[in-house]
Amino acid sequence: MKKTISAFVSAAVLTLSVSAYNPPVQGENLFYLSHPESLTGGISTAGGGILSATPASTSVNPALGALESRITLDAGYTMMFDSVGSRKYGQAFELGILVPTDWASFSAEIEGAFVPFWNMQLGNNLNFKSTVSKQILDNLHVGIGILVGGFWGYNTDWMLAANIGAIYNFGDIAFLKNFRIGASLNNVGKLYHNANVAGINSSGWNNWPSYPTFMTIRAGAAAELVHIENFVIGLSLDVTTPLFQNFILDSGLQIEIAHFVQINTSWHFNAAETSRGRSSWLPTVGLIFKFNIGTGFLNKEDWSQSEISPSAAWKNVDRDINLFSAGAVVRLGELDTSGPDIEIE
Repeated sequence: MKKTISAFVSAAVLTLSVSAYNPPVQGENLFYLSHPESLTGGISTAGGGILSATPASTSVNPALGALESRITLDAGYTMMFDSVGSRKYGQAFELGILVPTDWASFSAEIEGAFVPFWNMQLGNNLNFKSTVSKQILDNLHVGIGILVGGFWGYNTDWMLAANIGAIYNFGDIAFLKNFRIGASLNNVGKLYHNANVAGINSSGWNNWPSYPTFMTIRAGAAAELVHIENFVIGLSLDVTTPLFQNFILDSGLQIEIAHFVQINTSWHFNAAETSRGRSSWLPTVGLIFKFNIGTGFLNKEDWSQSEISPSAAWKNVDRDINLFSAGAVVRLGELDTSGPDIEIE
């Protein structure tokens, strides 16, 4: 127990020594590379312009799980290619489940990243995440998550951290439909700080105490700009500051056509990476297809409205590195639009 407490204290002290902010390229996005919807969703704390709450999305804001009324499964796999480095291939994957109940919503996810590139050296890590989220007022949702992980191949290390978050839904305001704001405080605890990987400062190895960065604050807003029959346009905008040592801006644009196909695009600006020439100005793009599937074998009529959404995405990183991701989200049962009954005594 004393060793665990000492490790937490040491991590906090090291992290507060902010003289050399130098995480690896995409180190702040470590948990958002393994699923197409995460790559193209604008890393939205409010759930994206066209709302989508999945097990993977709760890594951004653990309160997002409370916005989904159906049991949700997701799986994703990302192949990574470096066209100039000596190590050409990397990969990431994730598997998750989200289960809403009358009391709260629970999610669990396992994800891993194995990335050896010099220009994006995330190393080998396997992480497990679990969240609990709940609607506590008509329009207010809150959540908390726990992260546990292990790192190897470039030294060894471990992670134990917490995330907390909240989302408020304003409903319709003027021309904005389903307008939401969200905020989260991520990576509170012991992160990977013993990783001998290349940082964004190409002059040497990573000497930044941890990644993703301890006490990362995220805040954003999302809404539907156009919502007519068979056509929806959604937009999200988020700001992130890792311990106030960097400025990150994420925007996402989603277009849904005929409740069948959704075009996703997002743009990511990381001030530290850009200032060192370690980023791409190209947007990330992706497609989602939505199919209703029958589940009559469960003898539940409402489960015949279940939905499967296969997706694919492409992201360019640091000019020579490209990510190709494929995955799917399965939502079981009929969408509940009534919401829970909440009594305040």
